[in-house]
Amino acid sequence: MAASSDGNNECDGKNERNFLQMHRLLAASARVLRAKFESKVPTFPKWPPSVKDLKKAKLSEKQIQHMKQHPGSDNYDISLLISLLRHFCYKADLKNALWEETDNDKIIPSQTQEIADIVRIRNLRNKVCILLIYFCYLLDVCKCV
Repeated sequence: MAASSDGNNECDGKNERNFLQMHRLLAASARVLRAKFESKVPTFPKWPPSVKDLKKAKLSEKQIQHMKQHPGSDNYDISLLISLLRHFCYKADLKNALWEETDNDKIIPSQTQEIADIVRIRNLRNKVCILLIYFCYLLDVCKCV
């Protein structure tokens, strides 16, 4: 891509490449979360859990309905996988403050590594979603001008 006199095209191209790489990373992370979930589910004596247990795990009605209609984890999004991992696979660590951390810079290496990795993925996904919403908003604003 040729750079304009102010260099914006070059910067835009780099930002676009970075965004696409981030998107691919998140897509790969969903596969990793799914594999982690599936490796732990066979150890549960009763799976899938009851609707009562799913509600206790703070799953939304939409997520519960999705699980009923599509019982295989191949159809679970990152949000649902993270909720299931937190409330069923890492139940012993449910109260771990790390689950509430929203800043990846505050997650230190000595903390429970698997939970830290899951939280980092969640935080990264949330940032990308916020950027997408902001980008869509800007596109709408530009259409109105």
